[in-house]
Amino acid sequence: MSSKMIGEWVSVAACVLIVGIAWGSLDLGPEPGPPNTDNLIEILNWNWKRDRSGNVLAVFGTVRNNTPETYGRVTLELRTEDEDKTVLARHAIEVGGVLAGAEKPFREDIPRTGSEAMGFLEVKRLGR
Repeated sequence: MSSKMIGEWVSVAACVLIVGIAWGSLDLGPEPGPPNTDNLIEILNWNWKRDRSGNVLAVFGTVRNNTPETYGRVTLELRTEDEDKTVLARHAIEVGGVLAGAEKPFREDIPRTGSEAMGFLEVKRLGR
């Protein structure tokens, strides 16, 4: 191989390397995730109270269906955390028969860990 051919191959390899690096650094935008259920079903209010024994939390509140469709099952998730923001538990709360454009109350008893400092409730799944 002549030195001219070697120079051409080195140039081609350098171009391929530069194009590869540039291609990898392109921002292709966020990856599509699950459909946003926040706008479809809205948690209007919720709270929790301990029972007399202190072993059970009664979680209750109201959700609103902001769509023209009826959902047979709405799954909420309660995530409890301690003072250090360590997740203690996740609990599924099923709300059945949420009519189109309507509000629906819910209530669920969940076992306590004894050190819940805060809780977060969000819509996880919608079922027809």
